[in-house]
Amino acid sequence: MKAERIVFLEPYKVILEDFELTESPLGPKELLIKTLYSVISAGTEGASFTGLEREVPGIGEFRYPRYPGYGNVGEVLAVGSEVSGYQVGDIVLSTAPHASHWKVNTEGVCIKVPEGLSPQIAVFARMAAVAITAARKADFSLGDSVLVIGMGLVGNFAAQLSLMNGADVMAVDISDFRLQRAKECGIEHTVNPQREELKKAVMDWTKEKGAQIVIEAVGKSELIASAVELTRCHGEVILLGSPRKRVTMDVTPMLFRMHVQGIMMKGSLEWLYQIPESDFVRHSIIGNLRKLLGWLLSGALKTSPLLTHLLPPSECQEAYDGLDKRKDEYLGVVFNWG
Repeated sequence: MKAERIVFLEPYKVILEDFELTESPLGPKELLIKTLYSVISAGTEGASFTGLEREVPGIGEFRYPRYPGYGNVGEVLAVGSEVSGYQVGDIVLSTAPHASHWKVNTEGVCIKVPEGLSPQIAVFARMAAVAITAARKADFSLGDSVLVIGMGLVGNFAAQLSLMNGADVMAVDISDFRLQRAKECGIEHTVNPQREELKKAVMDWTKEKGAQIVIEAVGKSELIASAVELTRCHGEVILLGSPRKRVTMDVTPMLFRMHVQGIMMKGSLEWLYQIPESDFVRHSIIGNLRKLLGWLLSGALKTSPLLTHLLPPSECQEAYDGLDKRKDEYLGVVFNWG
């Protein structure tokens, strides 16, 4: 069948191209879906769009063209011979790329969207699934202070989920636009380091103790060192953003503070969890998505302030350029494939 997909041809160059998707044979565990909405991951996809991904240590061979996207909500058009629990007409969330049609393996990241939840809202669960790892990994109790650095989609969801967990949350970003969106999502305490001294703001907020948990959701190595400075004795720094760009810096002051203050640093990549639900593990990617979809349905997780651009896939160049260069305008960008 004829289909369309988004492709990065080279750094900063993206197009919508036609391609042929073979409908048959459909794998026994596969679904054929027609995409309704797909969401851009500004971090992972942005690094591929700009070529920054090539700087990641151990990344191996990196070449163009590249086919981005891993947050997709679509309608089931056909089901494989061994598929159970799905039928034609179901709406599913998956890691399918930015493509009009795709084959989705039901044994991978694939879950039905609950009735009553708009597919346009449901697609945001994919980005929240990245963020929930930080809340799972962090060791905090009711009323503890959680500082989240970076108010992109992932950072915003990390802040919202920490708030839902009973934390006292402060959001940090150099964009007043993104901080305002955080406020509209219920994050009361915000600070722009370009307008006020960050350490003073954090110490005033925590009564000179520092934050119990600092979540770094930008992925910049130099910010990780700053995060340690803002963490209290026996606190934790959670690495939610992926540090890709190489930097040269003296890490001894950071390591010394971690040593003498008993500060722990944890990685929180979502793929540390297994995909399927199981009675033998507490958390899984599918289990996380099931919870997140429920919270989106109930309104506990907010997305309305986050959706800044709903675009046709033909405007993909504008979408990625905007997320890369105009962060005071672009935040949540969703492609409408309808």
